[in-house]
Amino acid sequence: MKNKDLSGKYDKIYKKGAYSTFFTFNFFPGEKLIIEMLPNWNGLDVIDIGCGEGRLAAMLNFAAARHVDAIDYSEEAIKIAKESINLENVDFKCSDFKIIKKKYDVITMNGVLEHFDHPFEDLKYMVDNMLNDNGCVITTSPSFLNPRGYVWMTLQLLLNVPMSLSDLHFLCPFDFQEFCENNGYKLEFKSTDQDWGGGYRTIIDFKNRLPNALRDANLSTENVENFLFWLEKAVGYYETNDYTGATVAYKISKN
Repeated sequence: MKNKDLSGKYDKIYKKGAYSTFFTFNFFPGEKLIIEMLPNWNGLDVIDIGCGEGRLAAMLNFAAARHVDAIDYSEEAIKIAKESINLENVDFKCSDFKIIKKKYDVITMNGVLEHFDHPFEDLKYMVDNMLNDNGCVITTSPSFLNPRGYVWMTLQLLLNVPMSLSDLHFLCPFDFQEFCENNGYKLEFKSTDQDWGGGYRTIIDFKNRLPNALRDANLSTENVENFLFWLEKAVGYYETNDYTGATVAYKISKN
């Protein structure tokens, strides 16, 4: 599957109601973490790539950004954003980021980069071509350095059981560390959603996701309940740190 193949899929998802029918948990912790990664947004020009229905763009406006350009390749998402959010300093547009010629103080992406065909090539393009001096990219992606991730990667990579029908890549802090080291960029990161990465919400997520994934792979689901019973006991012994949250925010800059 390629990134372009996901556009129609997301149009359908947004028409049905993305947050009520598709996602197990909402994106607010990631959006909040993006805001917290920068102590002062006052007067900054920002582009939010993959803006969806525009919630992060609105939050950036209220965080005192001077102007926010919010783009997405889903026409349905942009339609919803324009209908629901009317802020003078926020512009929504259905567009590809590579045709944008303006430079920004900050580029934001919340749960977007893992859907790109070539995420780190595109990230390098953003850093090198779309940022003002002293600008930065702040992006979030799911991390898999936690109990949820170890189960997910075992099924996805070892047993070829697709755990996501939209994620094209499974990015972790070590991928961003290697990328920044190779390109001489500065990296800061912090995680959130520890309870989703290795706690009770892990169990809730897998109750929804595991049976569907196993059925799609023509595998039995009869042992899911026993596995989740064991996992619910085990996750209480897991130690957490900034690598282990289900969502990690990365701040990347040239300096």
